[in-house]
Amino acid sequence: MRQLENKFIAKVSLTLEKPFLFGCILGFRKREVPMKNKGMLAIGIGLVVLFVGGCVAAYSLGATKPQDQVKTKHAAQLPKSATPDNSNLILVNKKHPLKHELGFKQAEMNGITISQTIQQPLENFMNGAKAAGYPATLVSGYRSKAYQEQVFNQNYEQNLSQGMSHDEALKATKGVIQTPGSSEHETGLAVDVMTNQYWDKYHNLEAKSDQTAGQKWLIKHAPEYGFVLRYVKRPEGRKSTGIDYESWHFRYVGVENAKYMTKHHLTLEQYDQMIKDQHQN
Repeated sequence: MRQLENKFIAKVSLTLEKPFLFGCILGFRKREVPMKNKGMLAIGIGLVVLFVGGCVAAYSLGATKPQDQVKTKHAAQLPKSATPDNSNLILVNKKHPLKHELGFKQAEMNGITISQTIQQPLENFMNGAKAAGYPATLVSGYRSKAYQEQVFNQNYEQNLSQGMSHDEALKATKGVIQTPGSSEHETGLAVDVMTNQYWDKYHNLEAKSDQTAGQKWLIKHAPEYGFVLRYVKRPEGRKSTGIDYESWHFRYVGVENAKYMTKHHLTLEQYDQMIKDQHQN
């Protein structure tokens, strides 16, 4: 549109630079122009002005991309609890590491420490899965920064033992485990939950567990209890989080936020940005 506008303006400018045509348009030629022709010229000039104005307006409207319009629409419909100060929506990743340990009330479930905030929602989630015929195991919950460092180093050493170079092992480890301070397990709001259909057989956290009916149930119904599958399979999700797909990692954000994020296919990174954009306007 900008190119068409420039071409049109260039043609008008060229026309105005020619004395004869300039005189015809403005009615300034030495010979007297009949009143009727003057009226027609005035109408013509008016149409030219309207055309140029329309081009500019159309370009301005075209500058708003469809995805921007969608984001604006979504932002206007954000849940009331979608605010920057909602502690359930704290974003922790490589770009937003924790500067210090969070002070939150802790609770225990099956010997695993979690934030007291998610104790009841998590119990309801696990009971719901059991009632549906898919009992599950809470594999992991809160991790201190020191413990996260231990987990990171163990995975790194395991990759080295498989013949990877230092750089390869480090890259592979960072692809599945957050560096200390960058793991949301340190918030107490994230849990690793695996259906017993898979856990009892393999005793390992693997993405292909989502092929079982039990893990499919957990992923589908998590939002009803306030949880979202944090690291999704979608390519744009992987690009957004920087973490490979994890079919077992669930993060508590509250029911209305979880349902909204799932409905609109948003990662917490994307949701966090939408919230910031809305509250900056």
